[in-house]
Amino acid sequence: MNKILIIVFSLLCIVLMYFASSPSDNFSTSVYLSSITIQIISIYNIFSRDNQPFSLQKIFYLFTLFFFGIAPLLQFYNGTTFFGSRKIDGYEYTYMNILIILILVFYQLFYTYFYKQKIKEKRRNFILKLDINKKLNSLQTFLIVSLSFASFLLIFNVNNNSILSMLFRGGELKDLVEMTSVKSLIVFNVFQPLAMMCLLYYISSKSKKILVYFILTLLAIVTCSPLGMPRFAAVAMYIPLLIFAVPLLKKKNIFSIVFILGLLIIFPFLENFRNYSGNSIQLGFNFEMFLQGHFDSYQNFTLVVSENIITWGRQLLGVLFFWIPRSFWPTKPIGSGAFLAEEQGFFFTNVSCNYFAEGYINFGIIGIFIFIIVLSFVTAKLDKMYWTICVNSRNNYFNVIYCVLLGMIFFMLRGDLMSSFAYSIGFLFSIWLVYKVASFKIKRV
Repeated sequence: MNKILIIVFSLLCIVLMYFASSPSDNFSTSVYLSSITIQIISIYNIFSRDNQPFSLQKIFYLFTLFFFGIAPLLQFYNGTTFFGSRKIDGYEYTYMNILIILILVFYQLFYTYFYKQKIKEKRRNFILKLDINKKLNSLQTFLIVSLSFASFLLIFNVNNNSILSMLFRGGELKDLVEMTSVKSLIVFNVFQPLAMMCLLYYISSKSKKILVYFILTLLAIVTCSPLGMPRFAAVAMYIPLLIFAVPLLKKKNIFSIVFILGLLIIFPFLENFRNYSGNSIQLGFNFEMFLQGHFDSYQNFTLVVSENIITWGRQLLGVLFFWIPRSFWPTKPIGSGAFLAEEQGFFFTNVSCNYFAEGYINFGIIGIFIFIIVLSFVTAKLDKMYWTICVNSRNNYFNVIYCVLLGMIFFMLRGDLMSSFAYSIGFLFSIWLVYKVASFKIKRV
């Protein structure tokens, strides 16, 4: 079955990408063949490892399929540029495609090497400690529900006490209380996810009270409305919920197929709610979505490399110390996407800077290599810990951590790293906080 899927998807890409060029005068054999190579490598790895229906490795290849394989080729055919940037020529496309192929090869080599290593005992013990072996007692259930309700009240308050504002991301219905960037970071990165994490913790436990399920689900959906938050945040929160609620996603390649359909159909659908004002909703798919600014990642990577933009680690300092307010650090680096936009004179600065572009912008070519090693190490270790220790343990809280990271790693790969790293830390802190609250016990004297 895997071989059939690989062949079918590869042939579809080969044929569709070729005919998508017609009647373009911008066809290039080297760009076409190198792009198809990226797509086939990605497809092969997406539908391999039958015993792992989903993994961080597969998320990586899902990202490269669309953002490094399909989108750039269509943009090349159409001569697409973003936000006033200069046009990328055929030579640059070919050069970047070869560089990306090398990235894919080295990532897979390092991933395989790290995956074969044994899990250290301290890591195994850490995961085993996350087992929720007993049903939650009345106090723990009360604390979980209270924490979820507190999350709801806070988000309700910052949305000017409007449920509609909570449910929709932008437009006339959105009415947020003015906040500093630090307060906004804390509210939406840490406290908003709490409602969903409370629900996921309860699902992971052995408790099965229908009323508690209903209350936590209602609070989670309203507080963390998929139509009312950035799409990457919605993906990070709802992937675990779907995996827990739909066992079919754990069968062979169902998850990958659903993810592909979601990226092609659900992501464009959610775009309707960025500036929603009651107008008609568009649902469907067309190739033009790949020509929009959401898929600027490849071209920005190309500009970083072609223009040799290197800050020698300054951007990485901004990532690691994102939590320091700019009022205390006036020269704090801005996100790499915004930095690139200013350097290149874009008329819009909220642009992406993918993970490997971050490597280059910090340390040049050697930075890409370092970032490949870090990514392959993290994804391989987490994949192995999940698929060798937790896969058959429904009541282990590491399941939540891992499944949330499936969405966050996609966001990190697209970039920029400063915002995605800040969100990831916020989500992980939210997961930890729920765990500590739910684990509370009154010590008997």
